[in-house]
Amino acid sequence: MIRGICRLCGEETDLSFEHVPPRTTFNKNTRYTSIDFEEYIKIKNPLKETPKGKKKQGGIGYNSFCKSCNSFLGSNYVPAYKRWVQGGFEILKNAEFYSHKYVIKEIEPLKILKHIISMFLAINGEWYLESYPELADFVSKPESKSLPDNYKIFSYITRAEKLRYMGHVMHGNLALGTSINCSEIAFPPYGYVLTIDFGDKIQYLNDITKFKEFDLTQKTDLKINMFQLPTYIPFPLDYRTQKQVEKDIEKNVKISERMERELESKNKNKTSS
Repeated sequence: MIRGICRLCGEETDLSFEHVPPRTTFNKNTRYTSIDFEEYIKIKNPLKETPKGKKKQGGIGYNSFCKSCNSFLGSNYVPAYKRWVQGGFEILKNAEFYSHKYVIKEIEPLKILKHIISMFLAINGEWYLESYPELADFVSKPESKSLPDNYKIFSYITRAEKLRYMGHVMHGNLALGTSINCSEIAFPPYGYVLTIDFGDKIQYLNDITKFKEFDLTQKTDLKINMFQLPTYIPFPLDYRTQKQVEKDIEKNVKISERMERELESKNKNKTSS
């Protein structure tokens, strides 16, 4: 338990450890390495070199919710989320950019959506609740369908080669001159992207925001067509294949080496003159 602001109710109190995703969805004994972003960008080839970090086990999670809110999530949404995850694992394959068409029977979409949003509340800082109170309000009121249209939740199937827990960032595309205000979580069998004030589609991702249109206890056999995407690099919205990542790394290394040679040559010329 640590002292802080509960991301759901906003009270300053002792915060319990919240598994993200829940322990019952294969996150009970997860072993992982916690790596600072600064350490990650220091290395030239993250596919071959291991950044420095702290090795941990016992499941990935955060001290984000008070004991009461943690229990609230566990009793109201986790069982529905577990069923959703089980359905995802049934169709997960070792095929990147493979489009899965499948049916998950007897799921509760509104509960699933609320729990997904609670995970984004958990991985972001205390400021997130103050800046985007509508998210906590939507989660904390079980029957509520009032999620403003400026919030969207996208999903994809993934083996999560690298687990992805990206807090709030601004993802920019210099080539297109666009930017996306987002946060992302990737833990098998699903990846999720929460966008804010973004009204467009994202290639290969499924917009599941429509889950808010269901009643709380309404069950349905959901037909889904969802792409399986790789996450070799812990950057938001980066779904390059391993070959693509290796090719880009090699290209960047060559550019870096060329620039170093040019700089060294300039320095030698200055010294000789």
